[in-house]
Amino acid sequence: MEVVNAQGVEQWGLTNAQEGQLFGLTAAQASKYNLEPQAGNSNLFFFYQASPTSPNKVVVLSRTDKLLGTGTAPALPSAGDVSYSWGFVVSPTGTEWAWPVDETPNSVGQHHGVVEVGGLGEANRILYRWVAPVGFTETLVGWTDTGIIMQRTEDEYCGAGNNTAADAGFAINPGTGTLTELFTGNDRFLGASSGVTVAGLLNDPHTVLINGVSYSESKSIASGASISPDGTQVAVFRESFNPCGGGKIPNTSIEIVTLANHSHVDLQNLGLAGWWDNNYILAATNGSLWIYTLQGKAVSEILPVTSPWLFDGDVLTG
Repeated sequence: MEVVNAQGVEQWGLTNAQEGQLFGLTAAQASKYNLEPQAGNSNLFFFYQASPTSPNKVVVLSRTDKLLGTGTAPALPSAGDVSYSWGFVVSPTGTEWAWPVDETPNSVGQHHGVVEVGGLGEANRILYRWVAPVGFTETLVGWTDTGIIMQRTEDEYCGAGNNTAADAGFAINPGTGTLTELFTGNDRFLGASSGVTVAGLLNDPHTVLINGVSYSESKSIASGASISPDGTQVAVFRESFNPCGGGKIPNTSIEIVTLANHSHVDLQNLGLAGWWDNNYILAATNGSLWIYTLQGKAVSEILPVTSPWLFDGDVLTG
């Protein structure tokens, strides 16, 4: 991994072997694991689990490569891979992490479990206990200033049964464990931060709801969204095919929505990677990654097409 500035110049980086050293692994041992970090707004979180039954080890680095500390989290019994980080979400501004645990005794029962939180200098604790409707489960999909985002989904998302009112999205207050419902019915979580909520519709893939206002484009579907840090605009990633149908290479675009006046512009042939700051986005085109203005003008190349690196969506802001 490497950390770069706005001109694409590397500030510092770690090889897989160096990432392994954070956990006391040899280069040969580290090569067996995916140790890629997750990024909050301020820090990088690395996770390592030696086996499906081993505790997870956590290392937190600052944006300037300073070791902030280490911690642990229990093994996640639902994980099938000895190296994974999908179950964890990280605090956007602090040194905490959260994970879901499914405590259902068998796969055919009604799913129930807990959401746990850990952090540097604090004991792991149960924050919230959940029970999902039959045929559904709960997972974590993010941690923003809105809270820890918990998503209720069907056991099989792509299928005839996915137009259901039982899907829902929630925010858990990381301090009190209080649950707030964000999305329900046909609404599907796409984003919640900076006072803004974004939802896709299970019964209408062409439409997104931003703070309850509908934005629709008949020739594309909404595949994702990213809210600007100040909450004034939303970038919607659109594709020309249905991901549950497969096959066709999509035409992609980014719809920039300004919330104050509900206006929007489309930036064609770009793939959304996220916001660089309130005035610029990161977008992919022809295999390279660039900083773009909100009018679609290329400003600076971050990752050239010839680079051996792949952008994984982790951006440190602020």
